[in-house]
Amino acid sequence: MKKITFGIGAAAAVALLATGPVQAGGHAKQLGAVTALQQTNTLAKSFLVNFIGPANEAGVKIKYIGGQEVVPPRKAAGALKRGTFDVLSAPTAYYIGTVPEGFAMLAANQGPAAMRKNGAWEIMEEVYLKKAGAILLAWGESMTSYNTYLNMMPKMGADGVPDLTGVKMRATGTYRPLFRALGASTINIKSSEIFTAIQRGTVAGFGFPDVAVVAIGLHKAIKYRVTPNYYQTNQVVTVNPQSWKALGSADKKKLKDLALKYETSSVLWMEKARVAEEKQLKAAGVKDIALKGDAAAKYLDIAHQEIWKQLKAKSEYHDKLKPLMYVPGKPNRQADLGRALRD
Repeated sequence: MKKITFGIGAAAAVALLATGPVQAGGHAKQLGAVTALQQTNTLAKSFLVNFIGPANEAGVKIKYIGGQEVVPPRKAAGALKRGTFDVLSAPTAYYIGTVPEGFAMLAANQGPAAMRKNGAWEIMEEVYLKKAGAILLAWGESMTSYNTYLNMMPKMGADGVPDLTGVKMRATGTYRPLFRALGASTINIKSSEIFTAIQRGTVAGFGFPDVAVVAIGLHKAIKYRVTPNYYQTNQVVTVNPQSWKALGSADKKKLKDLALKYETSSVLWMEKARVAEEKQLKAAGVKDIALKGDAAAKYLDIAHQEIWKQLKAKSEYHDKLKPLMYVPGKPNRQADLGRALRD
């Protein structure tokens, strides 16, 4: 596998962006890719290692332009639609207002393999083209889940669930429904600014994937982690339609085949990273607030049902997607299954 260069100067990034994507009917010599997450984020690294690297080895040339230093994360999906670059790896949470169906991936207990079999994937392809103006290619890192992290011990309700009334939490669309249901107020800031926000007391905590905290140094800013874990990351790879149209049939097939492999390889790669990071998190002194029994069940129920409520209120696709993506009574796809790779 070719070595991936993670750094890129701002001027070089702007120059590359200015070239724009390949035009329809042209020859796709090289595609430009952006991650909505920081280059140091483990999820972004997974995309570089498990997607961009194999794509180049297969002969589909993709150049990594950069992350949040190139395009603000909440503007990345719009930039892809306009054709500023060709390929985007991003959590749907960053553009949940445009594609609320990202909530379905977040609160699902079915994965991409099951979706491709039961028709849910075709619905999501329709959604992304219609609402984001993008080709949905892959759902990567799909068994990475989330935790709530705090730099203070929260109050606990009579039901054993954290009471965050009066607490300010950093949140994207992924966490906002849960945190507000627990009483917190939420603030939108970039993931690269969380550390400083914790230090300054702007926020007292945040929600984050369970395998990306150490990579950007956040384990040094927190004292507690609330468990159990919840959700599954809605990190997707999308392509500008004109860029896709300009690709030859052979390159399209290569990318489609790679997408399927990536949906497995990224999960396995992330699990190795999670195991390694868990040791570092504990070594940093982060303590677990481990909810058990009824308290854990209620905490998870609040998390998942709040997300489905959001989808119901914001999407005409809710009634089609929920039966295909959420099986009542089935456990989450992460820790409850021993993190084995399944549907």
